[in-house]
Parts: sequence; structure tokens; C-alpha cells
Amino acid sequence: MYTLNDVKKVQKRLLEMAIAIRDILESNDIPYFITYGTLLGAVRHKGFIPWDDDFDFYLFDDSYDEAMIVLKKNLPMNMFLENWDSEPKYFHAWAHVKDTNSLTECEMFPIDSHYQHKGISVDLYKTKLIQEKEEQIYRLSEHIAYLKRRRQHDLIEEEQFKRRIEDLTSKLTKEKDILNNQKDLGRKMYAFSIIYNDRLFLDELFPLKKYRFENTEFYGPQKAEALLNRCYGNFMQLPPIEKRKPHYSNVTFL
Repeated sequence: MYTLNDVKKVQKRLLEMAIAIRDILESNDIPYFITYGTLLGAVRHKGFIPWDDDFDFYLFDDSYDEAMIVLKKNLPMNMFLENWDSEPKYFHAWAHVKDTNSLTECEMFPIDSHYQHKGISVDLYKTKLIQEKEEQIYRLSEHIAYLKRRRQHDLIEEEQFKRRIEDLTSKLTKEKDILNNQKDLGRKMYAFSIIYNDRLFLDELFPLKKYRFENTEFYGPQKAEALLNRCYGNFMQLPPIEKRKPHYSNVTFL
């Protein structure tokens, strides 16, 4: 049984991994910021959400490739950069850093088990600078590309793939028609592909500022509440007990 004591052990390892990643990025002047549950934990708990066993970084599109190079070169031996170059069946739109001294089981996202490395994972999301009115086209295009990668590796049934692609393509066509009639494309913003409601406008994001997280600090958005409100609503209120679930189903340390 995967208990809260087990979660605390995972959190300890995640923090070690996150610090190593942070130090590599900062020493190479590559910007990042924490997001999703990690940012929520920093704001609400000054560290991990008690039941959370995940860690989320955002990296910027224009320095993402450079980040992959320096991480691959400098990560400790007990960490593995999992991406399109290192994993034959990679289908995600962002990279992971995996712990090589643990094995995880995840009923929530069983498709991830197709990857060779199954250790504790840190997400390295990619965020892109676009115009506000281009957001849906960007997300839909990325979603289509994601499904095509899954189909390429036989990770989605053909019938389901065709049905979803047809629906997304129809929506994409409509959005392009709408965009063609727009004169004002709105403010510039950062967006992450596929996942919704996480848009960040430049005045909400910059300048990045440090947030306390456990016994250290990480950069986050200047106005964290803007992102957290869009993702979680009343984010300072704890969710019902039945929704306080960790990411993993079980973790074994080797």
C-alpha cells in the first residue's frame, strides 16, 4: 500500500532532483519557473502539497533545446533525461528527468509505462510565446501532433485515433477561419500545448521571482495567483479528502 509516509520519501527525492535541475539551468542562464501543483504547493504550503508526488518546471520554447543539451551533459549519474532523443517510443510534447534508482507504478497514467525508464519523474514543460487569438490554433495543432505520435508508436487504437483527429481537425479549421477575420490578435502570452487554462500574459509572468519551497527557493511567475486561479479556481481552499490523491500508485526504491 502506497502511504503518505511513502509520499514523503518520494518528495525528498523529487526535491533533490529539482535542485539539481535548477542549479544546472541557473548556472547556464536558462530561465525556468515552477508551475501547476508545484507552484500551488509553494504558494499554499511553502513546499509540497502533502499528498503530491510530482514536480513541474516550465521552460521557454526559445531556450528549450539548449536546456536539453546542458541537462543531458550535466545531470548526475542517477538521473536520466527522457525525451525524443533518448526514448524510442516518446510521444509527450515535453521532456522528463527520471530517477534511475526507483521504480514507479501509476494507475492514473498507465500509458506512461510504455517508456523504458520508470523512475520518479520531474516534468519539463515547454511554453511558447504566441498572440492571444492564436492560442486555440496552437493548442489544437499540438494536440493533433501528440495523437499522431501516439499512433505512430501504436499507443492508441486506429478507430479512436481517426475519431479524435477528425474532431480536432474540424475545430482547427473553424479556428483558422475565425483568425483570418481577426484584425486585433490580442496581447502576447505564453501557452503550453494541449493543457488548457494555463495561459500567462507577460505582465503576469515577468519579472520572475523566487518562491520558498521547503528548505530552498525556485523561480515562479510574478503573479502566481493569475495562473493558479485559471487552473484551480479558489486555490487556497483544500480539495475534498477523496480528491487528495498522489500521482503514483506505488514507488519502490532500488
